[in-house]
Amino acid sequence: MHDPGLNHRSLFPLRENQSSILPVIRKILNAMRGAILPHLGIAAALTELQKILQADSFLFNSFTPPTDDSILHQSAPLPQGLQDCLQGNTFIPDQSAIRFSAGSQYAVLICEVIRSQSPLGLICWKNTSWSPEDIELLQTVMAFIATIQEHDALQRRVLGESHYDFASNLLNWDGLKDEMERRIPRLDREGLPATLMVAYIPGLTDIARKNGFQAGEDALVQCIALLRKAVRPTDAVARLSGNTFALWMDGGDRFAMAERAERMTAHGIPLLIEPPTHLPLYLGLISREPEDQETSPDTLLERATQALHDAMDEQKKWRFSYEAP
Repeated sequence: MHDPGLNHRSLFPLRENQSSILPVIRKILNAMRGAILPHLGIAAALTELQKILQADSFLFNSFTPPTDDSILHQSAPLPQGLQDCLQGNTFIPDQSAIRFSAGSQYAVLICEVIRSQSPLGLICWKNTSWSPEDIELLQTVMAFIATIQEHDALQRRVLGESHYDFASNLLNWDGLKDEMERRIPRLDREGLPATLMVAYIPGLTDIARKNGFQAGEDALVQCIALLRKAVRPTDAVARLSGNTFALWMDGGDRFAMAERAERMTAHGIPLLIEPPTHLPLYLGLISREPEDQETSPDTLLERATQALHDAMDEQKKWRFSYEAP
């Protein structure tokens, strides 16, 4: 049974009881911000919304009724009766809310158009009918989700062309690789070696989820400061992933780098957050000798990463790639 329902976002004027909705929205946004990645933030927001409305939800992107390939979030299987209501109906993105029901289940479909992407659809259902305030809350949260999707897509395009990790203000791998290729000719002329170090800090990305967004930001800043302190100001530092970093150090033989690795891993990464946390540090290293024309930056990264994995498998804190297993 279809009901065109509410077709206007401006249907509800400002009301006195609207102030009671604001804490709910704030709670949902806090859950969203506490996640590390956009898709996790969307899932966290919908999970919080489900608790507040005592409903289930189903987020998808498509011009047609949802399929397995288009599902972005799902708290429970969509009841068969509600599925039957959707079959054969085109997803109408310019109609902001459509209400329908099957048996004892009352559902509402919220639509949002996304720039340069398929539109988003959010289906929520529960055992009681939907009030205008419920639908207004759904529309508000859906607008936030659409904004996140748009900005995430834009950021991905920017990051694909960037040499920096915006979250840490460090180079990413593409940026570090360019820096290595720029420095190698000078090192060869001067007959100097160089070392690539891959640093892994397990547990770093979990801090935001466990201790909150600000604790995660503070932990990242402190980790970067400790890594920078361990090398010279002229050495290059990059972030490869959430908890993995790379350091490129000009000059210094293997013995000097081994001593540095021992010092760096001896005390791990102490973090002055609330509560204070101590994370381990694992290193994989590889040295490049002067005039080595056969080893590319990608090969160096591969071998240093393998050395890191070997060290962890052997329950060691660090390992050079040249060492025998």
